Amino acid sequence: MTDEKIMKILKDVFNETLGVNKFNLSITMDEVSEWDSLKHIRLLSSIEDSFEIEIQFEDAIEMITGKSILTKVKKYITDIN
Repeated sequence: MTDEKIMKILKDVFNETLGVNKFNLSITMDEVSEWDSLKHIRLLSSIEDSFEIEIQFEDAIEMITGKSILTKVKKYITDIN
């Protein structure tokens, strides 16, 4: 799966979960008021569902920026294939 396809899916997940119509590599949890700890759990769950992956706790706590989310998702997709 290409980075562009992953980013499109992540944009949709962010919009559906957080009501945020922006997702890019520089976005951070600190700068999005809707992205609190409870919504982070929902966001991770939606990412898991969208990509059919299971995110490990150690990775979940690091997934607080657009870049880290993309990197971790790519890791899981690569591990599956």
